[in-house]
Amino acid sequence: MKENVIPSDAANSRNRCLDFFKGMAAILVIFVHIRFPGKFGSCISSFGSSGVMLFFLISGFHAYGTREKMLPKLMQRFRRNLLLTVTAVLVYFLIAVVLHHFGYRDLHVWIRTFLKPQFYLRMLVFSDLEVIHGDPLWFMFALLYAYLIFWVMYRLNLQRFAKFALPLFILLRIVLESYKYAVDGDWRICSNVFVAALPLMLLGYCIAEYQEKLRRIPAWVSAVVCEVSVLCLVLLIVYDPFRYNVTQICKLLAVASVFLFAMQKPDLRMFPPVCRLGRDYSLHVYLWHMPVIVVMLAVCSMRHASQQFYDWYLPPIVAGIAIVLAILIVAVRNGVKKGSPMEQK
Repeated sequence: MKENVIPSDAANSRNRCLDFFKGMAAILVIFVHIRFPGKFGSCISSFGSSGVMLFFLISGFHAYGTREKMLPKLMQRFRRNLLLTVTAVLVYFLIAVVLHHFGYRDLHVWIRTFLKPQFYLRMLVFSDLEVIHGDPLWFMFALLYAYLIFWVMYRLNLQRFAKFALPLFILLRIVLESYKYAVDGDWRICSNVFVAALPLMLLGYCIAEYQEKLRRIPAWVSAVVCEVSVLCLVLLIVYDPFRYNVTQICKLLAVASVFLFAMQKPDLRMFPPVCRLGRDYSLHVYLWHMPVIVVMLAVCSMRHASQQFYDWYLPPIVAGIAIVLAILIVAVRNGVKKGSPMEQK
């Protein structure tokens, strides 16, 4: 999940409009993992999964550039995200240890999972970290693999073929999402680098390649396409008229049109607090909301919370705590940076 934004005409300027959408996406992603009930919850969850798509698209946009520039930049991003991913896995593991020792009281049985080679195979191939409640970290694994694939693409001078690969990966995503829906299959079928990351990152890459032409599209056209796509998405979820899931088409259109609208209106400030959230804290909201969910569920279970509390009160409480936690983490990180000898020099 990138903290960079699309540059507007002025070099290195913030895209405040995109910051807003990133902030909204970071909040909505939380409600994928702790859902509201009924069709309302299904709609909010779909918006949250679209938010993950937006973050992949942004990463792909910033993966476009000259070979000389992108080879070191992609490797730098890979190393940075690898450090974040390893840190997150360790934190999730420690929280799981505490829960299994003091809460579930099955630590000795649980720890045997990590003695099996297939656990590490599933972690590396399928990003399976369910044993430490680390399901959201599939995003980080997919992003790492995607950076490596893009690095190889530049290394072998294959970037000119990106626009030809795009429709194939988009079709792969739509087909597999529809198949998963039809057979109620494992969500990991689609939550991996080939189905989730590459289609959106290639789309972002191609948008960057043709951005000068795309900026000429009137902003109102992008807005209308987004609104129609969102409306169709809601109707498909509420009425579910087909056996196969065609909501991916609406999500792709909505995400692409939101992105184009942000390109066309980079200085539009819709709600400053959400813009600030998207600019500075979206990554950490995503990384740490799942530990908040796990801890809060354990607390609520001990307190014998009502079903109404689980359904309607717990999701916004988790979102609020995750945002405050992200703000604290960034504040501590910035404080450490300012106090380091390198910064003082």
